[in-house]
Amino acid sequence: MIPYERDGTETMNKSESLLRMEQLRKKALRGAELETWGYAGILLLPVGLGLLFAGIRMREKANQEMDELYREAFIREPLTENFEDVSFEPYEGFSEEMVEGFHLCRMGNEFDSEAYGRCSYQGVHIELSDVTIQDYDCVAKKNNTTVFFKGRMMVLEFPGRIGTGETVFSKSFSHRALSPEEEQGKILIENAEYDREFDLYVSDPQAASPRILPKLLEKLGALAERHNGAAAKLAGNQLILAVNDGEGTAFYRKKKKEVSLEEEMAKVQKDMDDIKAMIALVS
Repeated sequence: MIPYERDGTETMNKSESLLRMEQLRKKALRGAELETWGYAGILLLPVGLGLLFAGIRMREKANQEMDELYREAFIREPLTENFEDVSFEPYEGFSEEMVEGFHLCRMGNEFDSEAYGRCSYQGVHIELSDVTIQDYDCVAKKNNTTVFFKGRMMVLEFPGRIGTGETVFSKSFSHRALSPEEEQGKILIENAEYDREFDLYVSDPQAASPRILPKLLEKLGALAERHNGAAAKLAGNQLILAVNDGEGTAFYRKKKKEVSLEEEMAKVQKDMDDIKAMIALVS
């Protein structure tokens, strides 16, 4: 367990940071309640305005600190504990062009990426980032936002060639980036259980990688089950992964409702274990 500093003076271990996040969640909720009372009492100036601004400040400050703790406890620390040569930039991410080039998820008109990490494991270079892809539309004075993807994307770069463009989606992975031509490349995996759980697309059935795919599907299925769908592409020497959370990471769900941070932390470690297992299987 790696203690870390916040604001240069305070040091927290993982258990303390999880406890602090729960305290901040409750504080943010109290701030939201003050905002509600402030809006309700806006006609009783200046009392209503005072409640409104106090609630906004309380909620924003609590969420900002919880955001910082989340990035440390749920991203930087697990990376450091599981991988080598770790570099983490909390407010940087993949470019929109890079994600579009993965060709796994449809692109909308709203894009965001943050929590960018680089690391390595057994000679495999890894890049990862949280990604949000949405499509905003205003029809008949009604705002409608469709979330295409909200989760984590990863690029695992191996020393040698591992694939020829094979793409596999769990059945639960929606908003896929597939052209009509690519749709024609759907083939059976020739395993009844895997065919029920996954859709496999290849550009050249004769050049597909039957040795690698079955080894990956078990771990990809575990990721899809823990989250809200998963996809993978074998392209040259790269394995590209997209793990969709739907509601977003633990931090975003934490702001909206009570979740067990201990269970979320255990899920993060299982994800790390599956990534390492994939690397071992492919290498």
